[in-house]
Amino acid sequence: MANRRKFLAGLGALASGSAAAVGTGALSSVSAERSVSVAVATDENSFLGLNPTDQRAYQEGGQLKLDFASSDVKGATNAEGLNPNSRTTFLDLFEVVNRGEDPVYVGVGTQKSDVYANSVSSANRDNHLFDFSNLSGYVYAEGTTGQGTGLPFSGGNGQMVIDSGGRVDLDFEDGGSSDPTSNNQIIKPGQSLTVDFDLIVDGKGLGGGGGKRITVAAADPDITRDNPDT
Repeated sequence: MANRRKFLAGLGALASGSAAAVGTGALSSVSAERSVSVAVATDENSFLGLNPTDQRAYQEGGQLKLDFASSDVKGATNAEGLNPNSRTTFLDLFEVVNRGEDPVYVGVGTQKSDVYANSVSSANRDNHLFDFSNLSGYVYAEGTTGQGTGLPFSGGNGQMVIDSGGRVDLDFEDGGSSDPTSNNQIIKPGQSLTVDFDLIVDGKGLGGGGGKRITVAAADPDITRDNPDT
């Protein structure tokens, strides 16, 4: 509070001095231009780095892509997809790197119902990988047997959604902690986590309703959002 009082007192002194210099003139508006430096980097080099670490993950057009269907990947021999009625685990597919200046909570969204807030219209919701009727699974971090720390948008570690304005909303009211030492979905600046996928096929095909998309999102756990758009 002492610092705040000093700041207010400083503003008062500045206002008084200005009044003495310019008389009774009142400020109506101000416009000032400043330079801004902005650039778009590849997924590997952006603030939230996405780096392929397995032959099923690669960069195309500067963006991370995953391939569970094609045999046109390094080391594959005539593979065309997943086994029917099966569970297949892919370890260390890609790495999420925090190149920012603050800790971030990371989630990997695989169903549109988990990714988007209820306020987002159905027309603005894209089908995701696990929206296929016969495909489900799990996403883990740092797992060695497919049983590592889960990376859901919402769960015991926190609740994250993308709202109607495209903003990532995050809160810990229903569980979880914003402390990186007690929340495995939070990575500090310069740290990373490696993502594993468990894919479960319940049938002879994928079924309908799915899409070729996952969503990787991150948010600063220390920023309070007064009215999360859920």
